[in-house]
Amino acid sequence: MASGGSTENTVTSLLRDTLKFLGKNAFLKFTRELSKIQTKEGYERTELESVAGLSPAALASLLYSHYGRSHCIEVTVEVLRAIGQVHQADDLVDRLQTGARFVEQNKEVIIQQACNVGEIIKELLQEGVLSSKQHDSIVAESTNQKRMQKLYKLVPVWDVTAKYCLYNTLKRNNLSFFLRYAGDALAHSRSESWMVNL
Repeated sequence: MASGGSTENTVTSLLRDTLKFLGKNAFLKFTRELSKIQTKEGYERTELESVAGLSPAALASLLYSHYGRSHCIEVTVEVLRAIGQVHQADDLVDRLQTGARFVEQNKEVIIQQACNVGEIIKELLQEGVLSSKQHDSIVAESTNQKRMQKLYKLVPVWDVTAKYCLYNTLKRNNLSFFLRYAGDALAHSRSESWMVNL
């Protein structure tokens, strides 16, 4: 889990934005449906009484703390689809996958050009993506490139939410780099989408 007190983490922020976009009626449907879904083994169902009256931000925090980083996304997508908010569910999944693809497809460029790597590593620790041992091992490296190389040795086993957290920390800490390469990736993605729709 993320540390850092009241600072909202990447996944909670993403959930909050998704829930805020629902509007009042759909948000109420979401809270009712949440209490009905069957959860994975090892997780307890969320009781309606515990979510009634919560704001989107508070519910996003509760989902994260109750289900964890990856499973809270799965639960949210399942509930959104159950209440007919398929577009919102697909948008949430697409945002995660877009971030994960950026991290995977731009590996070499990120390793070579990312700056503020110490801050990126620190934020990934706070997000719960890295353990303290992994954090310490990475920051012990002498250069940003070596740190990013060591970080990227971990990335292949990460799920989409962990990769999205890296994407988000890159965006926050390397905005000019991010805009240059994400813009190219987005333009490429849109051109592929346009060609598929012909």
